[in-house]
Amino acid sequence: MKNWLLILGFFVGLNGFSQNSIDSLKEVVDEHKMKISAFDERFATIESDLQKLAKIKLSGYIQAQYDYYDFSPEPSTNNTFYLRRARLKATYEAIDGVKFVLQPDFSTNSLSLKDAYVVINDRWTRTFSIWAGQFNRLNYEVEYTSTQREVLERSRVIRAIYPGEREIGVKLEANPLNFPFKFQFASFNGNFNGKDGKDAKDNDSAKDLMARAIYSLKFQKQGIGIDLGANGYYGSVKTKESKYVLNSENKLDSITIGDLLPRKWVGAEMQIYWDFLGGMSLKAEYLIGQNASLAASTTTVSQKGGTPTSTNSGGTTTTTTSGQSSTTKTVVSPNKTRDFSGYYIYLIKNIGRKNQFVAKYDSYDPNTKLSGDDAKTELYYNTLTFAWQHYFDDNIRISLSYEMPTNELNTTINKDIKDNTLSLRIQAKF
Repeated sequence: MKNWLLILGFFVGLNGFSQNSIDSLKEVVDEHKMKISAFDERFATIESDLQKLAKIKLSGYIQAQYDYYDFSPEPSTNNTFYLRRARLKATYEAIDGVKFVLQPDFSTNSLSLKDAYVVINDRWTRTFSIWAGQFNRLNYEVEYTSTQREVLERSRVIRAIYPGEREIGVKLEANPLNFPFKFQFASFNGNFNGKDGKDAKDNDSAKDLMARAIYSLKFQKQGIGIDLGANGYYGSVKTKESKYVLNSENKLDSITIGDLLPRKWVGAEMQIYWDFLGGMSLKAEYLIGQNASLAASTTTVSQKGGTPTSTNSGGTTTTTTSGQSSTTKTVVSPNKTRDFSGYYIYLIKNIGRKNQFVAKYDSYDPNTKLSGDDAKTELYYNTLTFAWQHYFDDNIRISLSYEMPTNELNTTINKDIKDNTLSLRIQAKF
């Protein structure tokens, strides 16, 4: 009997011990579950952050350049090293079809904002897109990035009518998947001068309009592709200081300060690509129209007191204030409207897989109504450029270029201005 009681007591004690062990084990398991749950939450947060970071893409490039001049842009200077461009581009795709782009430029002695825009793409037909912000204007050479452009700089006519290349506004773009046609339409403030942002904000109610259309042809058997395009610009600029305007024939007209001067032109473009002996291409564009520039004022010597007098001669207004200590003279030149024309032609030939030869000819006449002595300093320029590109790999390119501008001659400028430039550029991108 005692043995049975001992055995029963043993099992009862064992059962109690087992129950305590199970309870302790449950507590340990629950504790680990809580830790694992907390870890899962932290991991989910990290994963979410990583997914957001994965939507951000960084790219950029640096263009270090050496120029040798056969003239001196500054006293005792005929060559220089500088950074032509140094840019970092951030692209964030928040959701499918919506993209944000921000691109500053860190060139020598300057920091400027180049691109800042949002693109909303049509996710249903994948044909349309809407752009809003600051971006390139609608032109082939303007939109063609400098990292791929075959010569170092854009044509003279493009630099004249599209300073800084960018503008602030909105753009609608249609690019059908199964039809070789692309159409762009944009509305801009029309004031951006490419130097800084203070003039980018609109100062009148009028907006500048741009349109561009491109149709592509492919001849697969011949290995030829042809892009044909047309573009147009219709805008204006608001007068501020002078009540006179000089037209293309230098005839003076009276206007009211605040009137709008027209800026309008049309262009035709063509790009031909031929898969022949490594590949070659021919690119050309012609532009013609009317541009306008505002009056410029210069002031000499500040004046603390005195009586102002005003005179006008040939549309140039001179205001003089005389006092006991000094004299202030402010000269306001008239506004100008000018009929212009310009074009460029590229010939590009690939030499093997890593080299490329380029010949380019461009012409720009800032005033087609006058020539010779009548044009005074508004001379037309023809520029011949030869360039050689060497591609180390997909990210590094070395460019050697020689640019030879030739100007119109008259009595005032009776010989070609010495302004040829030899340039060597190293470009690295990522």
